[in-house]
Amino acid sequence: MKPGWRVIDTGCLTCSQNIALDKALLLAGRERLIPDTLRFFQFTAGCVLLGHYQRAEQEVRLDFCQQQSIDINRRLTGGNTVYWDGSLLGWEVVLPRAGQAAANQADSLRYQIADAIIEGLSQLGVKAQYQYPAAIEVAGRQIAWFSGTRQGTVFFCQGYIRVSDSDVHTLLRALRIPTEKLVNKEVDLFKQSLASLASVLGALPPLAVIKTAITGGFCRIFQVAACEEKMTPVEEAYYKTSYQEVAARQWVFGSRPVSRPAGYQLRSTLKEQSLITVAMSVDSSRQRIDAISITGTFEAYPLEIISRLESNLLHIAATPEQIRNTVNDCLRECQACIPTLTADDFSNTILKALEKLQFLNWGAGQEELNELTVVGNCAIQNIFEQPPTTLLIPYCAKDTECRYRYREGCGQCGRCDVGDAYALAAEYGLTPITIQNYEMLEENLKALKQAGCKVFIGTCCEAFWVKHARDFAEIGLPGILVNVDNSTCYELGREQAARQGRFENQTKLKKQLIRQIVNGMFNNRDASCG
Repeated sequence: MKPGWRVIDTGCLTCSQNIALDKALLLAGRERLIPDTLRFFQFTAGCVLLGHYQRAEQEVRLDFCQQQSIDINRRLTGGNTVYWDGSLLGWEVVLPRAGQAAANQADSLRYQIADAIIEGLSQLGVKAQYQYPAAIEVAGRQIAWFSGTRQGTVFFCQGYIRVSDSDVHTLLRALRIPTEKLVNKEVDLFKQSLASLASVLGALPPLAVIKTAITGGFCRIFQVAACEEKMTPVEEAYYKTSYQEVAARQWVFGSRPVSRPAGYQLRSTLKEQSLITVAMSVDSSRQRIDAISITGTFEAYPLEIISRLESNLLHIAATPEQIRNTVNDCLRECQACIPTLTADDFSNTILKALEKLQFLNWGAGQEELNELTVVGNCAIQNIFEQPPTTLLIPYCAKDTECRYRYREGCGQCGRCDVGDAYALAAEYGLTPITIQNYEMLEENLKALKQAGCKVFIGTCCEAFWVKHARDFAEIGLPGILVNVDNSTCYELGREQAARQGRFENQTKLKKQLIRQIVNGMFNNRDASCG
């Protein structure tokens, strides 16, 4: 039997208090001042917890959270944003004794953690399965989740078990999930994807029984004994200093804006379950990286690997070889483990951002580069084997009173931008198609690909692209998306329209930019063929 674990139960604390305790335990563990520890915790009120590498403004409806007095904070662990309310029982493990295993075998430890939770649930009569990298499910419904990191050789992992039904209505409004999901049918479907101990067992066991079972699961899988203890004076001291840091606005919202004198950024690239966003600036005269920020939904071991990577990329030559070598060397030297992602995923995201400079040759301004998204794995210069045949237009750009608002067609009356888009399509021989929803978009893209189309052009809001980036990648048809102006169905405050399945705001198309891109796509092909 290995040395025993310590179990501490800190009960209900505020958002900042729990994050401060996380940091205190991690710091104490890094100094080998505490034994391997399992902590149970809850929150005094519903709160939003960002993944360590995410941006609050991209993931959270800040106005709604402020109106509802919902606290927002940033975890030490990566992964997705979580709305954490009283339905979730939190747990975390701090393993200073994991030693080099935490550095070299983070994934192995993740599987052990998952096995421990599954074993604990089985003691309660629940049969669960692990869905790599972060979910634990019962019959395909998520009942638990976790994420982790390491600092030095201490391994830190935390998660939750859903003990009762979550407040899905608040969750959908607090996080930046499209308001179309607020339709009753969509809410019901989302609820059906979640399981809880209460729903699976028919009645909720006492929390003490649940904690005992989970503790037993860890003891069995890690072959240790465990006993309840209290926090040490060292941890209390770390907690006091950590609280000041994590309660500050800078911890939550960051302070790393990327200046862009010749700025451009790639909004998102997806690989399996993880999203990477790169924002960067390049010195146009020296062709060196002036500033760079890497964010996303990924987990990372060690904790500081992303800031280290950003630092190493700063001021290097903005060439594919230099970027790939820098990324590879950094991840190797830090013994990094980033589940579902490789060094190439980070390099390719950065290189796709660099590729956007080619749009300058088509007449796009520097400030417009961020309004363009390249879909697919093709390089821009290789994407134009043939011109597009279709121009995809979102229905929300049509006049709200137009008879064509929710169906195909356009009277070109001049009351909205869609008439100009239809005229542009006619000028270049494109077929304009109004996209009513994602399902229609998917159907059209698949049909275009099957018909032999090599590239498409369309326009949509950035939020739609980010949420469906994985779907675009799976369809596999390269293309260029131009962002739209104004609020979209991802903005809150339009619940009535969402419940009816209709978004009643009118967005504006970036008509001149669309024209420049369409013209560039045709002229680029003509030049390459000539």
